[in-house]
Amino acid sequence: MKGCWRVWVTGLCLAGAASSCSAQDILAVGTSFPRLFMPLAGNPPEGLAVDLLQAVAQQRGWQIRFEHYPWSRAQAMVEHGQAQVLIGPYRTPEREQRFTFAPSAFYEDRLVFYGGPAARTIWQGDYRALAGLEIAQVAGWAYGEAFEQARPLLRLTTVRDVETGLRMLRTGRVTLLATNERNTQPVLASLGLPLLGPVDGPAIGQLRGHFACSRQPPGPALCEALEQSLQLLRRSGEWPRLNQKWGVGLPEPEGARSALGRAPGKAFIP
Repeated sequence: MKGCWRVWVTGLCLAGAASSCSAQDILAVGTSFPRLFMPLAGNPPEGLAVDLLQAVAQQRGWQIRFEHYPWSRAQAMVEHGQAQVLIGPYRTPEREQRFTFAPSAFYEDRLVFYGGPAARTIWQGDYRALAGLEIAQVAGWAYGEAFEQARPLLRLTTVRDVETGLRMLRTGRVTLLATNERNTQPVLASLGLPLLGPVDGPAIGQLRGHFACSRQPPGPALCEALEQSLQLLRRSGEWPRLNQKWGVGLPEPEGARSALGRAPGKAFIP
């Protein structure tokens, strides 16, 4: 399958009855996220998310596969139970209706507008000043509550990925691209577009990325086991070490762990 990675770790057990346990795969899906989940031609993917999930799999005795898809498709696969773990979604109220989230974030992004030199002073935090401008947004991305509330004021064009948005900025088809710095800087460097960059003014938002699971059983229980293992990795120092290895800041815990809302169905045996 084109654009598809497969990595095998070891066994996973789901219990349909107390007396039996059969091996089963876990499929983790995502799109290309610099430093988090990155394709390598002819080789397994690399990145912080891969290392963390492999560490959890080794701890739990799971069998795990990684596959790469466009972001909207990866989300749909987990939402509809075709895959079990979604790599790196921002946690938003809308997405909480679609997914079960492991409570602990493993990275954090600053959401900003990118533009050319003429657009650098357009954005000062007032969305009304952007009315009438063509603004690109990346398909399937979340941008935070303030941006969502401002949508009726904005002329938004949805692009497939960050590279498409930057190319549209270069040709003047859009005035601004709503994106994040982690995803955008490597693409900008590869395209060789020195005149494009973050505009002046405040960030659009600061959002944290998580692992998320299907809301269909055994997704909620699987996500609970994943969270428990992440906490063990945090206490052992392995999780902070992996974030440091990949140059990704580890967000502080957000306080008391939220309820995961276990759905009825098969129990997950960690």
